[in-house]
Amino acid sequence: MKILVVQGGFGAGGAEKVVAMIAAHRAQMGDEVTVMGFDMPDDGSYFPYPETVRLLLPDGAKGSNPLARFRMIRRTIKTTRPDVVLSFLTKINVLSLIAAIGTATPVVISERNNPRAQNAHPIWRHAQNLLVRRAACAVMQTERAQADLPKSAQVRSNVIPNPCAPNPDHPARPDPHGNRLVAVGRLDTQKGFDVLLRAMVEIVEAQPKAMLTIHGEGSQRGALEALRAELGLEDHVALPGASPTPGAWLSQADLLIMPSRFEGFPNVLAEATVAGLPVVSTNCDFGPREMIVVGENGLLVPVDDVPILADAVIRLMQDSTLRAHMAGQAAINRDRLAPKQILARWDQVIAQAVRD
Repeated sequence: MKILVVQGGFGAGGAEKVVAMIAAHRAQMGDEVTVMGFDMPDDGSYFPYPETVRLLLPDGAKGSNPLARFRMIRRTIKTTRPDVVLSFLTKINVLSLIAAIGTATPVVISERNNPRAQNAHPIWRHAQNLLVRRAACAVMQTERAQADLPKSAQVRSNVIPNPCAPNPDHPARPDPHGNRLVAVGRLDTQKGFDVLLRAMVEIVEAQPKAMLTIHGEGSQRGALEALRAELGLEDHVALPGASPTPGAWLSQADLLIMPSRFEGFPNVLAEATVAGLPVVSTNCDFGPREMIVVGENGLLVPVDDVPILADAVIRLMQDSTLRAHMAGQAAINRDRLAPKQILARWDQVIAQAVRD
């Protein structure tokens, strides 16, 4: 089978991680897999791919506008003649669905964020809702995200959470003192790191040895660095950029904090919980409440609530018994998100799309 996967780029995002896993899995099955993106880090794809998977960055892709990307996708569909296209994220979904018109190529789209909340022109969400009827299947990550689809499209949708397994290269190694805090994600308003920095003022007052490392890169770096200086947190907060290798932060933390304002299905939360790393997360749409059993493998707090976020982090930092209990609850998500099980569900969706 020939499979074309279309995504935004080859960086360190959650969708990119899942694309790499699906591509490697299908290539191992003997499929001819091409993964197309519109941006590539200078040192290559953040996530590894087997040599049998073709990575495609079309000429002029970086910085290209939607019309140019549409033309690139359509040209690639016509030249590669795939049996199925897998598309990831709202804008790419819209462009892929339009690009496939008249080609008889089935398109499976996958929404990886909360399109109602993400910082994009609402026309993209409306366009996806109109075009989703052309999709062979719409893969959503949670049942609540599926319920957000138009009623007529829900019958052609499937809920598949992200696959996740313990990282063999970077196991969680929490320290009994619990002072090492970590947050991971794009430096973007969505991720709520500004709220976390404000909470750190209260956290440091209660736990003077607390150290927070925020792994990630993005447009808000300057604003976050300025806020860190304004709050006097230079000695307690590090912003080193993206983690040097996927999951390396797991071995350098006692507690993960995810202060997001919205999500689709946060991979970082899955990675922490299957590794047995305690977490404090906002109860945002979508994802956290599907993964966190409060008091068992983590705590949930309201979005944009600095005092409650600080209180929850301080509580866990000061309660080594509770952290140890949470560290032993990795099976809550480890079994449910096992890659073998999740990838088999993708296999079913792909097979059905090709049959139809």
